[in-house]
Amino acid sequence: MIDKIKNLAIRALSGALFLAVMVSSILLGGEYYLIVFFLLNILGLREFYSLMNQKMEGAEVCSPLSILAGCVIYASVVLFCKDNAYDGFWLASGFVAISLIMIVELFRNKKNPVMNMALSLMGLLYVAVPFSLLTYVELVGEIGRQLVLSFFIIIWASDTGAYLVGMLFGKHKMFERISPKKTWEGFAGGLLFALLCGYIFSSTDFFPPYTLLSWMSISFFIFIAGVLGDLVESMIKRNLGVKDSGSFMPGHGGLLDRFDSALIASPVLFLTSLLMCVF
Repeated sequence: MIDKIKNLAIRALSGALFLAVMVSSILLGGEYYLIVFFLLNILGLREFYSLMNQKMEGAEVCSPLSILAGCVIYASVVLFCKDNAYDGFWLASGFVAISLIMIVELFRNKKNPVMNMALSLMGLLYVAVPFSLLTYVELVGEIGRQLVLSFFIIIWASDTGAYLVGMLFGKHKMFERISPKKTWEGFAGGLLFALLCGYIFSSTDFFPPYTLLSWMSISFFIFIAGVLGDLVESMIKRNLGVKDSGSFMPGHGGLLDRFDSALIASPVLFLTSLLMCVF
């Protein structure tokens, strides 16, 4: 009993600290946001490649080079946002970093070079690109930080709603092959909380002045993509035979466990920012 209380306290404390860092970095923006998300990008890539090298049979990914490539992609997006005069140069540098991964594999003389290249590129697509897209939204436009904050609030609220409703009323399995604990009742609870966020955002002055229908649509698609992101990470972990992706947060698992929904849902936010600027 004492151990359970202790674990719960550790989980609550680490969760509160994580929430405070995330919200403050988004609201402060600028260098604070860039530093926090740059570090998250590095830690996420490190966790991903460490997991693959340890659990994927035959994998020998060149982690330092792959992480460096992820940093270059992130930095190229930041510089593109801040210096459009050289947009072609900064975007090209990201593709050069990707090419180097494949070129270096020529000289490493490893047993499974194709697997190593595939896993390296997968890490960039799964971690570096989503964090870069979130940073793009934060930096471009006057309402970037409000959009990013609303994005995470929708994800956090829907996760909470899915957990509470699923725990109380969950009976019908949603995707038992991948995630046995997820139920359709929990899915409905998460969707309800997501749509509630959309309703609240449409009624406040702090968030972008989109219509109720727009906010409901944004919340719906972010929620759906977030659920799929959760399932994708569960599929990866089940394939590798692990419970958590790492030990980034005490009581919460790895960094990828905390951002699984956001990583897959980030393109939805990116498209939202583009569409709302056009229409």
